[in-house]
Amino acid sequence: MSETMMIFGGWVAAGLTIFLFSFLYKDNPFFKIAEHLFLGAGMGWVFQTVLFKTWIPKVWMPLTQAPYDFSVLIPALLGLSLVTQFFPKISWVSRYGFTFIMGYGSGLVIPLTISTDFLNQIGGTLTPFMVTSFAGNWLQLLNGSIIAVGFICVLFYFFFSVEHKGAVKKASTVGIYFLMLYFGAAFGNTVMGRFSLLYGRFDDLYKYSGGKYFYATHVILAVLVIYFIVDHFRTKKPAIEEEAA
Repeated sequence: MSETMMIFGGWVAAGLTIFLFSFLYKDNPFFKIAEHLFLGAGMGWVFQTVLFKTWIPKVWMPLTQAPYDFSVLIPALLGLSLVTQFFPKISWVSRYGFTFIMGYGSGLVIPLTISTDFLNQIGGTLTPFMVTSFAGNWLQLLNGSIIAVGFICVLFYFFFSVEHKGAVKKASTVGIYFLMLYFGAAFGNTVMGRFSLLYGRFDDLYKYSGGKYFYATHVILAVLVIYFIVDHFRTKKPAIEEEAA
């Protein structure tokens, strides 16, 4: 039974992967099937996660089991108030929930952002220079100097209180180069991550093309190609008839 389920899972994985890649040719029913299954499975996973990880342990159990904690009703009702935006007559109630989320979220995010993106950035820039001796640490010093120069020049680029001319303009120009290096590295990292996902799907398609899975990749791909050929001639014939008429 487990081997049968493994083979069935291989066919499903290969089929959904090929269905999604079929959009590269054109929009088709197979792609819509895979798309809807993905969205449905995603929403189902989110629903069960919220139900079993949030509502039951943090709302239902405190209200129904001793020691009772009725204070959870406040955030629960505020969260439920967001649903009222789908009902125009009482949509104003959702403003209370949104207001609480924005205020509470800002109170959490702002200190964290200052600590991670501001203070830690300054600390990381100064750390290479906080050594008792630079002997044998010249590479660390050089790296720290480059980071410090880049950090200061980038700040000059975003400093709009004075006109960018003279030394300020030169510093901001250097800051642009550092920003371009950063954006290029970030883009390259993103592309590499996407390609790793693509390689993973290709590896699975190769795995499911073997006899152990009854050549699932080949069979599904052949069926899809036959469908596109038939669909091409089926849609082409009415177009020819309309032109002839």
